[in-house]
Amino acid sequence: MLVFIFATEVEHQNPSSMLFQNALIKTVWSSIVTLTDVNAMMWKEAKAMALRHESVRVCAETRIAAFVRKEIQESKSKEMKSAALIIQKQMRQVFARRFVASLLKKMKEDEMFQLRIKCATSLQTSWRRFFWRNRFLNHKKRKIECERQNNTKKREHLRQKRRLSLASLLYRDVIRIDTTIATVSIHLYEDVQTTMLLKVYVPSTRETFSFRLNENEVRECLERALCSEGRLSWDEMLKRDALNELTKRLMIRNVRGRPIFLFSRRNIVERGLLIKTAVLQSCGEIFLLSMFRSPYDIVFCTYQPSTRLQLRTKISIPKLSSWLNQIYAENRTTWSSSKNADASFISEPALRLLKQENQPNLIEWLVKRVVIRTNPKHGKFELLFQYEAEEERVIKLVTKIQSQWRRIKSRRAAKSQTYTHWEKIYVREERMFAYRNTITDERQWEKPKLLGEDDLPEPVDEWRTEQIVDPTTGQVHVYHVNYGTGQSSWLTEKEAAVLVQRRYRSKHESDLIGKKKLDLVDVVNALKFIQGARDKYDKDPNKLANIVNYALLCHCIDLDFEKARPIYKEAMKVSPNHPLIARAYGIYLLASCQLPRATSFQTACRLFNEADLADPTQSKFHSATEIYFRWSVLADSKNPLALLNFALVHQCIYKKYEHSERLYRAALAADPTNEYVTENYRLFTEERYPGGSYVSLGPPFSVYRRSTIVEERPEWAEWVKMKDPMCPKKGFEIYFFNRFTKTTRFNEPDWKLVWDARVERSSCVSGKTTHWQEYYDPRTKTTFFYDGYSKRYTCVRPEMRKS
Repeated sequence: MLVFIFATEVEHQNPSSMLFQNALIKTVWSSIVTLTDVNAMMWKEAKAMALRHESVRVCAETRIAAFVRKEIQESKSKEMKSAALIIQKQMRQVFARRFVASLLKKMKEDEMFQLRIKCATSLQTSWRRFFWRNRFLNHKKRKIECERQNNTKKREHLRQKRRLSLASLLYRDVIRIDTTIATVSIHLYEDVQTTMLLKVYVPSTRETFSFRLNENEVRECLERALCSEGRLSWDEMLKRDALNELTKRLMIRNVRGRPIFLFSRRNIVERGLLIKTAVLQSCGEIFLLSMFRSPYDIVFCTYQPSTRLQLRTKISIPKLSSWLNQIYAENRTTWSSSKNADASFISEPALRLLKQENQPNLIEWLVKRVVIRTNPKHGKFELLFQYEAEEERVIKLVTKIQSQWRRIKSRRAAKSQTYTHWEKIYVREERMFAYRNTITDERQWEKPKLLGEDDLPEPVDEWRTEQIVDPTTGQVHVYHVNYGTGQSSWLTEKEAAVLVQRRYRSKHESDLIGKKKLDLVDVVNALKFIQGARDKYDKDPNKLANIVNYALLCHCIDLDFEKARPIYKEAMKVSPNHPLIARAYGIYLLASCQLPRATSFQTACRLFNEADLADPTQSKFHSATEIYFRWSVLADSKNPLALLNFALVHQCIYKKYEHSERLYRAALAADPTNEYVTENYRLFTEERYPGGSYVSLGPPFSVYRRSTIVEERPEWAEWVKMKDPMCPKKGFEIYFFNRFTKTTRFNEPDWKLVWDARVERSSCVSGKTTHWQEYYDPRTKTTFFYDGYSKRYTCVRPEMRKS
């Protein structure tokens, strides 16, 4: 109510110029507050309000201070925790390195101990082997020497015995008695008294029969056999014809199936009864035939009156019986139907002819089968039966067949030896095959005649080790040859592989560093310049040239980034716009990964741009590249930091990104855990995409290994569309890749240029008479077609396109 009154009064006093609330406050303050009670009450209420306001402000201030302290403490604790973790990590690495080093040292010491034990054991084994082998060889040598001496004595004794035997040999011949063949030899010995030794060797039983005759017995036998009227001299008795008469006194008896030879010392008069005498004519000569029959055999004797030649042969009764039965069994059917058959065989069985009453028929049959002929060996007459002549003919045929078989067998053996001793080789110079003897190393173009129509197999494509003897020095040289390809080499496969590896490493280093080779003069000059840079900086460290050279020396040669940092900063203070200093310092910032890295990268790019404006041809930086950056790689091509510096030079200065990538890969191969190399390579690959500092036509070649083929068409030839699943920038996962040139592109290639290049390297196969021309691409080994009317290319045949 009071407020309403005050409000009404205020409105009446100032109705237009004051608002209602402001007027009310002014009226209350001017009229009511002046009261003592009200004033005290208001001051009390004002103090309470001020205290509340101040307490709220103090509480807010306290909370804000606590929150700030909390944030500061949390940040400090996080930093301390991360620092502690880093320190723990570094200490663990240090302890682990020490532990691994101690383990490696112990393992090395243990390996050395084991190696010493192995070496000692090997030496002891080798010494024992050498000692016992030497002892065994000496024993074997003595044994061989003793055996050689004994064999020499034995051979000398046998030689002497054989010499005496040959010296005493008077007569040797091969005789046949019945069915037994024997060798007869007669020796003359003059010891106490003169004697003759007659030896008969039977090959079938391997037995030797010896008969010793004194002078009187020999003289008596020969005088009776030769019908001498007087006493024979030694010259007459030692003639071959006279000694041949002694062999006629040999007789044979079969004892239990084994032939036994006997020498008859009786008179040479035939045993048995004379049953027939007849005159025979053979070989233009006349012979008187006498037949004697005994219970054991039948003897035929002939006498030639003109030359007084006597011939003799006999056949035993068992042999005659088997002969008759054999002939009867073989020809019985033929004789029964023949008109001219022998009547005695038809009427009488074979065994009946041996009876006494059938003796005339037997004599007639035997006389018809007695043969007198000239011996082809010595040209004298000999007397034998028809079955003996038939046996000789069969033996000759068998011998001839055996000789033919041996000939065929020897040819087969020679042919098999030819396959063993000869081989087919390829001669590269003549581009044809030749034939080589593996034993004598003889070579010829013609095929060995023993092969006939056959041929040796094709040579195998393999390397073999051969030896060749120098005819002048006699030294043996070892070489390696491949007869399948005709290649030869003095190097082994291992040596050739080492040489190829060495050439490959040299080629790889020349691709990375450059083809220029250093000689001794260049090395000496470089070492002098480097040492001179150190000495000049020590003498005058304030000169700009000395500062720059020493900074590059610490950066590139010593690879001491911490030491190079203040020297580079001093050089930048003296001359911040010099292109050489700007480029070197920019490379140093990137190589040393100075923190913060984004700021360091921007600073390096700014320095490179300013240096390009001042020195667009890089002429002032070329000497530094050759003396410091390239020399550091030449001095140690396996050092990742040296390769990193050289890669940054090609990346940032010369803009050769492909060469830089090869250098990066070589540095990663040398040390894949180096943080400087990995960080710069990551930055390099990220900045190669569009929008980066090192933009190229496509992604690096290393991306190809992790990419997959998205699309390929016959019209694209060697180009395929690839996708990189690990692309660091979105929108650039798809790119084109050339399978032959190994190049990449983000955009599609110019297909007109691709077709023009393809036509240029291809050959026209057909289509000279039509508007369709067919080409063969040797690179892709495919064909494509060109339409002369529409000027278009296609990989589909025109016939298929119509269908």
